[in-house]
Amino acid sequence: MTHLYLEPLSGISGDMLNGLLIDLGASSDYLQQELKKLAVDGYHLHIHKIAKSSIYGIDFDVHLEHGEKDHGVHGDFTHDDDHHHEHDHHHEHDHHHEHDHHHEHDHDHHHHHDHHHEHDHHHEHDHHHEHDHHHEHDHHHEHDHHHEHDHHHEHDHHHEHDHHHEHGHHHHDDVRGLQEIIEIFENSTVSEFVKEKSMEVFRDIARAESAVHQVPIEHIHFHEVGAIDSIVDIASFFILFENLGITKVYSAPLVEGSGTIKVAHGVMPVPVPAVMQLRKGTSILIHQDFDIKTELITPTGIALLKAIHPDFTIPENLEITSVGYGFGKRDTGKFNALRGSLCHPTTHSFKEVHQLDDDIYQIDTTIDDQTPEQMGFLMDFLYEKGALDVTYFSVLAKKNRPAIHVTILISLSQLEEFTKILFEQTSTIGFRYQKISRKVMQRTFQEIETSLGTIRVKQNTYQNISKTTLEYEDCARLAKQHQLPIGKVYQLLEKEILS
Repeated sequence: MTHLYLEPLSGISGDMLNGLLIDLGASSDYLQQELKKLAVDGYHLHIHKIAKSSIYGIDFDVHLEHGEKDHGVHGDFTHDDDHHHEHDHHHEHDHHHEHDHHHEHDHDHHHHHDHHHEHDHHHEHDHHHEHDHHHEHDHHHEHDHHHEHDHHHEHDHHHEHDHHHEHGHHHHDDVRGLQEIIEIFENSTVSEFVKEKSMEVFRDIARAESAVHQVPIEHIHFHEVGAIDSIVDIASFFILFENLGITKVYSAPLVEGSGTIKVAHGVMPVPVPAVMQLRKGTSILIHQDFDIKTELITPTGIALLKAIHPDFTIPENLEITSVGYGFGKRDTGKFNALRGSLCHPTTHSFKEVHQLDDDIYQIDTTIDDQTPEQMGFLMDFLYEKGALDVTYFSVLAKKNRPAIHVTILISLSQLEEFTKILFEQTSTIGFRYQKISRKVMQRTFQEIETSLGTIRVKQNTYQNISKTTLEYEDCARLAKQHQLPIGKVYQLLEKEILS
């Protein structure tokens, strides 16, 4: 089991999440291969290894080939009325270059963009309602670029630009409705996990924008440029998430900025309305940093977070195996990155064992009045808290009641902790425990690269006896990733590793 612990100390966005997962070890080659299964073209990925404050991480960005990204406020619609759009955004491309771009775009339909751009993807796509505007954009771009390139290269650029042209879509200045985006995923050959989760996020964002702007969800449209950016951002996250085999997510509270921001319809408070709508019905914790006068949480970022159902608790009994950073582009005056850690449970089956005999406690109790669902939750919870082993078997208890007998093995230091757990989490009012001795094989782990991906192999030895087994969680992950029966995965890997 691989667990992810997020620390959104400077908010959260699609770019930051994708950069983080690549920095944690997800394969960018695999990502680009999977993205080709979507009928979307007109973009390429920029993936850079950079350093901020001498801390290395990944800067992830989707670059568009048929138009410039609209970095306006996410969910900023064009309505059937005359708008004067004033977007005061500040873009900084932090590849150790400081690009101070002052773009003035004068559009026929009164869009005035004063961009000090800091590419933080806090608006990863632009939506609009259905309307009959015939927009003829007469762009008078006055680009006064003051490029101050301070190349103190304390980073190695592994720039990966993958250009996608093979799908011949004709929507380059059109719009896409939600249903059209859903069909892109339904008709693709990405995994079912990536399909379902990506569609879930798009529906969630569309519902939020529908509520904010008080229009039916079927009238929500994504500008073509924004749609490509969002499709790639959202699909990438779930491809990378699945590639890492993450089974559970924990998160610290999200940090948001404060104050107000200028958008097409005037001035909006931070968090922006779409983020607040997406937050409804959740227990997502947000703390505001009143020193930062802008937004840090994007609608796409919070929608992706919702879809992976994090626990807002500090994880226990986990061993950190890697730490990574996904950088934002905005200059907030503080360290702008999403930090995350991959962890593995330090339960018995995931621990290395060097002591061949020891003493432990065995706890026994019988429960006759809790549901199978509750008992399933209990077993998972006991393992998360560090139980060495948990077994259930059916018994006929007092008064001829079918019941479940629970046996738990724990270390000698855990008795008081598990006493509280059993009295809090079950209906039992008492249990038996005894000290027992056991003998075990020495156990070590080894990570091996295979034709299907990385897998952990468990080596068990006692004197001249040796046993080698494949880690089930890794086999299950690879079976889903390659859409193979798990038996076939075991057959292929045992032949490749054990023969």
